[in-house]
Order: sequence, then structure tokens, then C-alpha cells
Amino acid sequence: MKKFVASTVMACLIGTGAFAQGPALKSGGADPQFALSILSEYFEKDERGDRVGGVVLTSIGGVLLAGGLAGALYSMTPPVAGGMYEDANGQMLVRGLSIGVSGTGLLLGGIGIGFLAKPDDAYKREYAYLYAETDPVIQEAIAYGVMKELADEAKRSRVVSGLINITTPLAMAGGYAIAAAATDTWDEFDDNVLGALSWTLPSLISGIITLVSGKSDEERMLDSYQAMSASFASSGRR
Repeated sequence: MKKFVASTVMACLIGTGAFAQGPALKSGGADPQFALSILSEYFEKDERGDRVGGVVLTSIGGVLLAGGLAGALYSMTPPVAGGMYEDANGQMLVRGLSIGVSGTGLLLGGIGIGFLAKPDDAYKREYAYLYAETDPVIQEAIAYGVMKELADEAKRSRVVSGLINITTPLAMAGGYAIAAAATDTWDEFDDNVLGALSWTLPSLISGIITLVSGKSDEERMLDSYQAMSASFASSGRR
């Protein structure tokens, strides 16, 4: 299915002149394969990031799991004066927190182990149709199609995330306005909105930055390809 989609994208790109600002690719691989090189570098960097993230998450998860289990074992002892808890309610609180910490550690550790368990060069299996292609022209076109698809998907996610961050404080203010109108308690409206700003303002700022100036790695990857292709095409016409 992926091969069919990539082939369709490739045909559309070539047919509509999507490579007009890139290098004029020729059969035989005379020109550099910018898209394939940049895409492969992106995949390799992503895998290195997963391995680092896996080590970090596994380490944090292990510490949390050990601490949570130690707290849970301690909560089995009877309440004593001067201890972590002095009554049954305190004992249950410590036990609940310890179980929660243990569960969080187990979850983070599991995610980290999942990252570490990924085989090396997994992208070559996921995009086997790309790396198995022997014609450099077709391979470059498919690589560009994959790159463009990744960049478009990342841009959509970035825009949606930014809009959600921006609308969160607006939705909170709207909710307080509705509640104030329904209960006729406008005196509390300003205080409620100002109180909500303490945690919604960072969301608003993040959303604005994401929409205005933020770019994902995938979008920057596509920009790099277009810049390199334009530079190569320009030097070739001299």
C-alpha cells in the first residue's frame, strides 16, 4: 500500500513539475540525490533520539518504580508517632501515592524499553520500497514524496496543537463567563479569569509561538531540501 501511495505521489510530483526548483535529475545518478540523503539523515537522527529517550525514560522509570515500591512496603507498617504517617488516613495516603509512583515508573520504563527494543535501521524496513529502488530518478522522486508527506503531516499537527493551546484560555474565560451569567456572580469573574491565567497564559504564549515562528523538524527538512535543490539548479545554469 505504501509503495502504491509513494508511486502515485511520485507520478504527481513529476507530472506537475514539483522538481522545477530542484536539481534536474537524470537517469544514471549523475546529479546528487538530495532528498534521499536528507531523508536518511532525518531517519537516523530520529532513531538516535529514540535510543537516548529510551535510556532516559528507562532510568527515570526505574527510579520511580523503586521509590514507589519502597514507599508501598513502608506503608505496610503500622502508624507510629514521628513517622511518615501517624494515623490510618495518613497510611492510606502514603500507600496510594506509592502505588501511583510505582505505576508511573512502570509506564515510563515500559515506554523506554519499547524505544530501546526497536531494531537498528528500522526505517529501512518500513520504507523498504524506497531503499530497494534501483533507478536513482525514481528513488529520488519517492524520497521527496515521503519527505513532503512527513512535512505536511507535521505541519498539520503543529497548527492543530497551536490552535488548541490558544483556545484553551479563551475557553476557560468563556466558561467562567457562562457560569457568572447563570449564577449572577460577576464579582468573582475577574478573579477566576486572573487565577486561570496563571496556568493558561503559558499555553497561550506557546500556541502563538508555535503558529507564528515554530517549525517542526520535518518542515525544516523539506526547507533544507528545497534550498539545496535551488542552489544546485542555480549553479548548474551558470
